[in-house]
Amino acid sequence: MVGYHPEPINGRELSSAEYSEAGLASGIATRMIIQPLDVLKIRFQLQEEPIRGRNSGKYKGVLQSVRLIFREEGIHSFWKGHVPAQGLSAMYGLVQFSSFEFLSRQVGCRLPPDSPSLRSSADFVCGGLSGCLAMTTAMPLDVIRTRLVAQSGKAVYRGTTHAIVHIWEKEGLGGYFRGWIPSIAQIAPFTGLQFALYNLFVELWPRLVKHHESTGSLVSGAMAGTVAKTVLYPLDMVRHRLQMNGFERRGFGRTSDYRIGMLRTMVMVVRNESVYGLFKGLWPRQLVSAQALCFTLSKLVFGVASDRISSLRIIAFGLAVISVSSILFGFVSSFVHILFAVACIGSLQGASWVPATKLVAKWYNDRSYGKMFSVLGCGSTAAGLLIPLVVWSYWRSLLVCFGFTTLIYSGFLFFVLRHDDVSPVLSLKPGMSPNLTSLAYSPVIWSVAMIYLFSMEVRTVCETWIPLYITENGMSLATFQVFYEIGGVFGNIGSGALLDYLCLRISVDSARRVVGLGSSGLLLVVAAFSIKYMEYVATIGWLLGFLVNASINIWCMIASQLGESHISGAISAFVSFLANCEFIH
Repeated sequence: MVGYHPEPINGRELSSAEYSEAGLASGIATRMIIQPLDVLKIRFQLQEEPIRGRNSGKYKGVLQSVRLIFREEGIHSFWKGHVPAQGLSAMYGLVQFSSFEFLSRQVGCRLPPDSPSLRSSADFVCGGLSGCLAMTTAMPLDVIRTRLVAQSGKAVYRGTTHAIVHIWEKEGLGGYFRGWIPSIAQIAPFTGLQFALYNLFVELWPRLVKHHESTGSLVSGAMAGTVAKTVLYPLDMVRHRLQMNGFERRGFGRTSDYRIGMLRTMVMVVRNESVYGLFKGLWPRQLVSAQALCFTLSKLVFGVASDRISSLRIIAFGLAVISVSSILFGFVSSFVHILFAVACIGSLQGASWVPATKLVAKWYNDRSYGKMFSVLGCGSTAAGLLIPLVVWSYWRSLLVCFGFTTLIYSGFLFFVLRHDDVSPVLSLKPGMSPNLTSLAYSPVIWSVAMIYLFSMEVRTVCETWIPLYITENGMSLATFQVFYEIGGVFGNIGSGALLDYLCLRISVDSARRVVGLGSSGLLLVVAAFSIKYMEYVATIGWLLGFLVNASINIWCMIASQLGESHISGAISAFVSFLANCEFIH
């Protein structure tokens, strides 16, 4: 949400319909992968017993809850309430984007152009109003989603349609708006706090980090959203408790009557469950692995840096530090040390990908770029094929050997290529500094990022949830994983070769669109029908591996060449950052 800006984006001004479509698409895309985390969060929020300790309730932690829900209700239960949740995300994003742009446009046209303080205040008011309007519009779907997630065993509601009819017959119109007051009370402070924190972080960033002002806007936005969501999380917990009024929930321990209002409910929770009870379920909401988080952020940082510093030096530095971290990892003795080592490795992995793509773009033209980029992307996929060979090895010895091997290789790489890429692709002039704030206004970048995000979400499903299904049904997980990795290698190389082939016969842009949209469309079809034909575990594994990696490879390749060479690193890193983040309203 960027508010009203009189200047056009990419040469033309976006319409309200386009802003609405952007909100609709982003809401649907992100909801697909965060629904399992939402199921865990809501189950924790509704459990009155402690999550940990001697008197803990049914759900005692994230991993225990995942295993318990999977064993008792099956893998499909992680997507309980998914239909109304998709409607909730789509409706919320549609109304919020369109109403915010409409309100800020109307107000912005009437404000003096030389008054930034008034414009910030107007954005704050318009953001609060649009959030309240979106929440009110989507409230019935939120209530239905919460109740579908909450039920287990003998279900009260057979589905979304049955829940709509049942609530109308038993509770009337008011049943669709239970928990409305804390929902609205959460929206306005969240918007205001997010704006205030964002401005604070933006002001502090240049003082803490010199010469990287372009990164400050994105990092400040992420930090502001996380802090604001955490501070106002108790209102989200109370909202879900109030939404359960009138709904009998069996098999989950103690339940209370919350028809006493928002404030008294908060007092009751604190009295019976302590202050910690107000923050139940916060951990699954913020659940992102340390390695993945650090990898995502480091890709952004090193991607921007690759426009200013020698890409080869960044790669050599990253490999050297990763190798040292791997060697030290082999001697860790506590969870804190493991977490720190994994975070270090993830932080430096980002030093390789974007700078490496810039080197490939420099060394090869558009007619051969696809194949060479795909070979570059085969590294992580091919590494997965080594897992069956090293699974019985002692992991400490393996890490130490890998670390020393990588350290030697990084030195060899730097020596062989020491005369290449001794400076950035183009020397940056003062007016050519890559500005991530301006990148955020481009609909092309957001479109590529959303489709890229879809491919990343399907990969998460294939590598996390499908193995659970295979194990539950007594199939061979090793067979699926091996063929998935083999398919990934073929997908990487095949997509690059096909792209280069089409580039010789049609325009480069048309070839990218055809291969990118084609691979993503096939991926959607295969993913939708994969469970039905999962008895052919090897074939399904190969197809999913092929299409997932082909789709990710193509959209990553497109992202790496969206802009001029002097800002290509920043654009590629920005798109990758968006595709690897889960934005939750």
